[in-house]
Amino acid sequence: MKKISFEYKFTGIYLMLGFLWIAFSDSFLNSIIEDHNYLTKAQTYKGLFYVSATALLFFFYLRLHLTKLRNAEKKAVESDKLKTAFLQNISHEVRTPMNGIVGFAELLNDNELTPEQRKEYLNVIVNSSNRLLEVVSEILDISLIETGNSKPFENKTDLNKLLADSYNLYKPLVNKNVTLSLIAEGKGENDIILTDEMKIRQVLNHLLSNAIKFTEKGEIKFGYALRNQEINFFVEDTGIGIAPDMFDKIFERFHKPELDINKFYEGMGLGLAICKGNLQLLGGRIWVESELHKGSVFHFTIPYKPFLPSGAINTLHEPDKIFKTKFTLLVVEDEEINFKYIKELLSGTPIELIHAENGKEAVDLCRRNYDINAVLMDIKMPVMNGYEATKEIRSFRAGLPIIAQTAYAMQNEKERALSEGCNDYLSKPFQKEQLFDIMKKLNLLL
Repeated sequence: MKKISFEYKFTGIYLMLGFLWIAFSDSFLNSIIEDHNYLTKAQTYKGLFYVSATALLFFFYLRLHLTKLRNAEKKAVESDKLKTAFLQNISHEVRTPMNGIVGFAELLNDNELTPEQRKEYLNVIVNSSNRLLEVVSEILDISLIETGNSKPFENKTDLNKLLADSYNLYKPLVNKNVTLSLIAEGKGENDIILTDEMKIRQVLNHLLSNAIKFTEKGEIKFGYALRNQEINFFVEDTGIGIAPDMFDKIFERFHKPELDINKFYEGMGLGLAICKGNLQLLGGRIWVESELHKGSVFHFTIPYKPFLPSGAINTLHEPDKIFKTKFTLLVVEDEEINFKYIKELLSGTPIELIHAENGKEAVDLCRRNYDINAVLMDIKMPVMNGYEATKEIRSFRAGLPIIAQTAYAMQNEKERALSEGCNDYLSKPFQKEQLFDIMKKLNLLL
């Protein structure tokens, strides 16, 4: 049914009220007043009452309608500003690393470069590639959160190990004039909890990255403590600080608390919005305490859910205990360039590679060749995808370790990979150390 326009609705209501008022009020007045002079005065007052009543009624009606219009206009202007901010940010954050990649890749063609120059140029290309990958990941993360497609995936998490990993990761990146300290109050079983480790790691690492970026001297401290059935994390720095009027805004998209007009700080202004979204999914919260030029303290909490081991063993995900000199890895990958990358990545190691171009071929190879010690399984492939192939392989080799690899670097993709029977998950592009870390975790390497 077609919606009636506001102006027709408004006019119709006015006319209907007028006709009803005249019809009923005139009949009523004529029935109780016989004197013509009194009747004339009564009709005059009746008209004044009608004008006053309808004016009041229409005032509230119009105000309600105009409030909706103004709110819609405000949202449209805000949306337009956000779109402009997004385009400006994405343009800068994509073009800058791409300029480094393309420019220095072309410079590598110069045959007169010294080994030191080649190494320097390659480092620029790698760093620019990592920055570009981070931009793409942030856009995907905020999109998943805002569309409701990001879900928490709780697993056993060692908080002390998680924080120690972050400390070891960021310690080499800290300015020489800054000290980095880790403070944790975990006591034995209290530091083993059930939560989404990846989301907590993402929040903590983003806050540490920000602290390092905005702190040129002084100290950075981070850690956690158990408080009233909540885990309270903190990241404290002596950096540039944040103005009070920005305390809430910095957790919105594309808002960056940049204070020094002589220095540009890279970033799209999405990180803290992603942190807030992830913590809301976990039932937690995040806030900041800060003073300009004196530093900031970011706090975030999650519910305390202690890990209670059930004693049950999931035989599907328990890998074979393989400690052989010869190690055969089946790489299931339909893109030839990706297989060549993995082949170069593992060159010089005792690992023997077998290549399958689709899931069906992988299933056949695993059925025929019991020398295969592990599978590196791509997810999106023709003929049979990685999940279907994993289910098939599990039906006759339940203990064969299978590591999913995919270009879909999203949290829900990892959750699905584990639920479909894979032992672990790698997002492309990955490095040799990441693959070896997973293989060691699965007891595939000594």
